Amino acid sequence: MNQDDYFLKQIDLLGKILGKILANLLNLKSQGEVKELMEITSQSLKSELDLDLNELMNISNTDLVNFLQEDKKFTNEHLEKIAEIFYELGFVIDNEFKNNVLEKSLTLFEYLNHTSLTYSHDRITKMAKIRALLNQ
Repeated sequence: MNQDDYFLKQIDLLGKILGKILANLLNLKSQGEVKELMEITSQSLKSELDLDLNELMNISNTDLVNFLQEDKKFTNEHLEKIAEIFYELGFVIDNEFKNNVLEKSLTLFEYLNHTSLTYSHDRITKMAKIRALLNQ
């Protein structure tokens, strides 16, 4: 029983950390700190979750969900936050990572859309925006 409590606390903590990283990203974005977004987000992911943004960008889209769920033990809630982080990054950065970041976000949103028991209009809207930008 104690081990179950420990795992639940770890999952909850992971969700809070991802939420904090997303909030920091949105705060920097609202302040116009676009140049720092990629670097600060990358540093936060590395220091808080031992996730290397460059490594994530090099994982194929087909292997991304499996890597995050199997290797990092992310739940769908965590995947949603990672997708949101990629989404926000993809719409503000203007470098060689832009399309890759958006494709990763789309991959996660599509997975969540197929596996989630609840409909998310916000997720559908974001997927449409990503597809439109990638198809330009």
